[in-house]
Amino acid sequence: MATTTRRAKPSTATALEPVAAQARPGLRILHVASEVAPLIKSGGLADVAQALPAALRRLGHDARVCLPCYRKTYLEAERLGATWLSTPMVIESGGVDHKIGIAEVKLDGMPVYLLACNELYDRDGLYGPSAHQEYEDNARRFAVLSKAALALPGAIGWAPHIVHAHDWQTGLVPVLLQRGFCKALPATRSVFTIHNIAFQGAFPAHDMRLAGLDPWLYNPMHCEHFGRFNMLKSGIAFADRVTTVSRRYAEEIQTPEFGWTMDAVIRHHGYKLSGITNGIDPAAWSPASDPHIPAHYDADDMAGKAACIQRLREECGLARREDVPLLTVVSRLTEQKGIDLIIDAVSPYIIAGRMQLAVLGSGDLHLEHRLNALQARHPGWVYVWYGYNEPLAHRFIAGSDAFLVPSRFEPCGLTQMYAMRYGTLPIVRYTGGLADTVRDVSVGEGTGFTFGPIDVGHFSAVLDRALGLYQHFPAEWKAAQRRGMTSDFSWDSAAKGYVDLYQGMVFG
Repeated sequence: MATTTRRAKPSTATALEPVAAQARPGLRILHVASEVAPLIKSGGLADVAQALPAALRRLGHDARVCLPCYRKTYLEAERLGATWLSTPMVIESGGVDHKIGIAEVKLDGMPVYLLACNELYDRDGLYGPSAHQEYEDNARRFAVLSKAALALPGAIGWAPHIVHAHDWQTGLVPVLLQRGFCKALPATRSVFTIHNIAFQGAFPAHDMRLAGLDPWLYNPMHCEHFGRFNMLKSGIAFADRVTTVSRRYAEEIQTPEFGWTMDAVIRHHGYKLSGITNGIDPAAWSPASDPHIPAHYDADDMAGKAACIQRLREECGLARREDVPLLTVVSRLTEQKGIDLIIDAVSPYIIAGRMQLAVLGSGDLHLEHRLNALQARHPGWVYVWYGYNEPLAHRFIAGSDAFLVPSRFEPCGLTQMYAMRYGTLPIVRYTGGLADTVRDVSVGEGTGFTFGPIDVGHFSAVLDRALGLYQHFPAEWKAAQRRGMTSDFSWDSAAKGYVDLYQGMVFG
């Protein structure tokens, strides 16, 4: 993959220059993630890893990103005009040397570095051959990613003030930085963001050797967790600051219910934990200009919304019933997302002619089979499309009246913010980022509907409230739509929270 073209021009800040002595305005931040949109995406992490650095750059900071060069990433980067450094890095892992080619591609002017290693990343899958199976060498793959990310600044002649690592795949970045793996970054600080604490990167103890870590770090205070080498815990233990993707989720993961066995660890490191709610890209998700939807509209003129709903009904083969709300789901089809609740609860409302349902997603096979059965029982009232389709996701969100997110837990969630942006009222469980972003209409100035205990009874009750408001109080429904559409969910606001965090670390 690494063809010879040019070496990146070093910046005026050398890798050996003390960060504290820099007089240049703004901060230099290197984000390390396992996926970045639009180069490669399996979930919301990819959106954050692209949008947050882009927002930081708009605020005047030099934010850059690095990620593995997967097979699909390589093809997309080549299409965007990637250029390759002439000399690869060599990263040792467990006694094996891996040559890492470095490509640079610009995303709207932002430098993104691809770390290419054919034997580790040149595969169809990101984390495994399927959604239900992981690669056996993931510990090596992401230990090498963490090492290569810290070696990258020396290769390109650019020294960051902050290295910001995302999720367990980069959990070894703070460990290696603090343990002196990269001597050229003596003053660089680390931030580690937990996007979903349920995914932890737990491996056998002997895999610590792949990162070259001292064996004594395998203890309950550092890298060991319930008899496994845990990359997420390692990042939490060694990072200078830890963040989560919403304020409420930062509180929830300190409890046994939401902490996934990590709650005591989080409480122990609570002094350096903060929650900063994610944002969305208002340019990419705008009903006034979205190229994927059949009609445009805004909060002042909603006529195009009705056209989008009608076109989606036609596309999905649903009965034309303007008096019945169309509810949609765009999600991974898992019990975490509450898909089983939806299947269990909606039939009485469909039979009564009170709602239609369209679902877009893929995931657990038993839930897909249950959705197939639901669709077969209610032809013309239920539609399911399996897989992920970005343009179709936009049409689902624009072309529906309400949007279902009954998650058992949700670190942040982006789709509920997309829905509000498009005048589609979200129906969500009061948890994590859903609680931070959706205000229930019952408390005044609301933008959607929330419910608490995670069972069919409480979910059915919130469906009753939503369908009742749609049918009997259309003026209030429209007012809630406008409030959601005019809410500020932009990344610029969220990025300022990160800037405050970074500046406190660098300048004290």
